[in-house]
Amino acid sequence: MNMAITLGHLCRYAKETYGMKQICGENNMNNLVNWVHMLEDPETAGFLHGQELIFTTGIGHKNTEWLIDFVKGLVERHAIGLVVNIGPYIPSVPEELINCCKEMHFPLFTIPWATRIVDITHDFCRQIINGEENEITVAGAFRNAIFFTEKTSEYRSVLERKEFDLYAEFCIAAISLHVPSTKKIIEYEKIVRMHLQKILFGYSDRFSIFRQDKFLIIVLQSFPLDVVENSLDRLKEVCNYGDERYWLRAGISDNEVGITSLTRSYKRAISVLQIAEKQNKNKCSYRTLGLYQLLIEVEETQVLERFYSETLGRLEDYDEKNKTDYLVTLKCYLYSNASVQEVAKETFVHRNTINYKMKKIKEILQCDINYEDSLKLILAFYIKEML
Repeated sequence: MNMAITLGHLCRYAKETYGMKQICGENNMNNLVNWVHMLEDPETAGFLHGQELIFTTGIGHKNTEWLIDFVKGLVERHAIGLVVNIGPYIPSVPEELINCCKEMHFPLFTIPWATRIVDITHDFCRQIINGEENEITVAGAFRNAIFFTEKTSEYRSVLERKEFDLYAEFCIAAISLHVPSTKKIIEYEKIVRMHLQKILFGYSDRFSIFRQDKFLIIVLQSFPLDVVENSLDRLKEVCNYGDERYWLRAGISDNEVGITSLTRSYKRAISVLQIAEKQNKNKCSYRTLGLYQLLIEVEETQVLERFYSETLGRLEDYDEKNKTDYLVTLKCYLYSNASVQEVAKETFVHRNTINYKMKKIKEILQCDINYEDSLKLILAFYIKEML
């Protein structure tokens, strides 16, 4: 299983072990926990990095009025929950605090004074560290399954120990990140990972996320493709900041049975991502690519390059040398069912001009653009997208 620690996972046994009770915020238990901190002063919330679970006893305060501003500061700094130690400094949770947390959907918990905070925080920190170590281990095993298939005994034993079903269905999604400057990439990737994990945990914990070259790779076990596609749509919505300089593209492989399918699925996800990039789409899925599926499966790209060179290559060379737009005209012609009138309407050019261009195109290509020629040329346009 993916071992990034969610708030729900961290607190799963805390009620029985430490008397921890949840007051509100049940819908945000899929938030990831980066660390645990003890804070007693609203002023110190500004030092948080985000995704921390906060404990407080109220020591040093004469009343509980400070708690409202405290929680607002925690929410502003992206903390993921507050645990109040009920005792001499905070005898009970104020109703105003509960209402404030409910309004902001902020998880709020209590622990009794008899619980030693050092015990529960040590336990939680240990779980977080173990989760991070396990996450790295699982990612390494999936890398081996994709790129070093001969290391069967190494990756199979790790994944089985982490309770992955090696005979289930797997798919892979590849994501490219685009930011206004390279200095922002690490910060943006961290945020994308955080939101993606939270979204995927809403369905299952059978996934792993890791960086490979310049892409984020997600391996998913037993995720329906509709869920994967919807998850990436939601990811795009929360990760664009309302700033068009931040965006991402995604390519999704098909679901295939068994761990041995991952190498093929990885290649497909990368190829599909490249198509999404060229078509300026937020995401593309292998299952919806139609003719591109056949081209993706051609491992010898020289075959595709030669086919393109022998078809559209001459026309592209002519355009470059003579500053013409015959390639654009031909594509419009083919995709308009060879209707000169439609091409003229689409390109705002007179029909006689289109007829002249088509005559020149046929001369350059040395073909009549009959049915068979049209099929070859359309295929060549698909190859152009691939290459």
